[in-house]
Amino acid sequence: MIASRTAPEKWGLNSYLARLNYRFKDRYLFTITAREDGSSRFGANNKYGFFPSGAFAWRVSEESFLKNNKLLSDLKLRASYGITGNDGIGLYNSLSRYVVGRTVFNDVEVLTNQIDRIENPDLKWEKTAQLDVGFDVGFFNSRLNITADYYIKKTSDLLLAVELPATTGSTSVLRNVGSVDNRGFEFAFNTVNIQNTGKGFNWTTSANISFNRNKVLSLANDVNRFFVSNGVVQVGESVGSFYGNVFDGIWQTQAEITAAGPLATAGALPGAYKFKDVDGNGVYNEANDRKILGNGLPRFIFGFTNTMSFKNFDLSVFLQGVQGNKVYNIPRTLLDGSDPSTNMLKAAIDDHWTTTNPSNKRASIRQWRTPTTFDYYLEDGSFMRVKNVTLGYQIPVKSSVVKKARIYLSAQNLLTVTNYPGFDPEVNAAFNNATVYGLDNFNYPPARTFILGATVSF
Repeated sequence: MIASRTAPEKWGLNSYLARLNYRFKDRYLFTITAREDGSSRFGANNKYGFFPSGAFAWRVSEESFLKNNKLLSDLKLRASYGITGNDGIGLYNSLSRYVVGRTVFNDVEVLTNQIDRIENPDLKWEKTAQLDVGFDVGFFNSRLNITADYYIKKTSDLLLAVELPATTGSTSVLRNVGSVDNRGFEFAFNTVNIQNTGKGFNWTTSANISFNRNKVLSLANDVNRFFVSNGVVQVGESVGSFYGNVFDGIWQTQAEITAAGPLATAGALPGAYKFKDVDGNGVYNEANDRKILGNGLPRFIFGFTNTMSFKNFDLSVFLQGVQGNKVYNIPRTLLDGSDPSTNMLKAAIDDHWTTTNPSNKRASIRQWRTPTTFDYYLEDGSFMRVKNVTLGYQIPVKSSVVKKARIYLSAQNLLTVTNYPGFDPEVNAAFNNATVYGLDNFNYPPARTFILGATVSF
């Protein structure tokens, strides 16, 4: 028997920080920051990274020409630029790692050492440089407040695990592989719709919406693209892009298949999937006839909260959602097109292609092999969810001991409005890969939760 002892994991972060703040006439605000961080997680050659930042704000509403403006109660202009670092890569990933294995040699089991991870002494900080310009404005004595920002973020030296040839003895290595650009708008609104003093009716609303566009600017070693789960990371395109074949209907007759010639999948029979010749060379090839099918990143995300109170009652309703993203429905690929001896969707049984039911949507149960990814299983992932609803009641207290008492009923994930047919559109199966989004790999749906509670202050 071989006894093993696992050493405790250790890591360290060493930081130096300097900051200068300057305010002039309470209207002009300046901030300059410089910091240097060293992390033990990186390679021996690149432990430290330098991260400066600067910001300026002008409180225009304090100027004499706006000081007593009845319409505009607040106006602040802002601009900032800074660099931040990311060392969230786990421990010891810049070092080689060997694992103990067992093999049989001359009918004798022997222990072997084999490399599991290749050393990368040049591994360094992932850096994100961000420029942000925006404003904060208030109207009607701050009854309406708006915050708006435009940002440009460029992330360089991306930290990603890159697949390696099997001849290296390892499956992947962590490297700094390229740069990505993110830019977009963010808006936040706060309104006091109705405001009554005392025990009257009060109603406030807050909302936010964000638009982001992502683009891969470069990849290491002049590579144009590399493949990830059901997708691709490609220069000029967004991360989270799905990559695969394009569904083009169902082959209906053998004569149609024969006439198509090389455009048909080898061995195809009536009832099999038909795919587009994307490159237009007159021959369907699964590897060559692939394209970007959609993206797992939403075009915009939003949140919306209404808070109301009347006498001792209060009600809060919070909505959230996303629009414009795609979800690859992996459960459907198995339940809709699996071997009929296993579990299948009832719709696939009832409406699959047969000679008497020539469907152009669902293939025959006697399907042939299908590509790893194709747009037939790509769904709209847009949704709006009633995330939280809370109804409370402030109990009148006449006690020298208890100062306040409130009871409340709260519901979470009360309702989801979506066209996605799976359990939940808010999915992402590849938790450890920042380039993969929108994979529904039998993700467990969020629970609808009801809470009855009370708060008491003494």
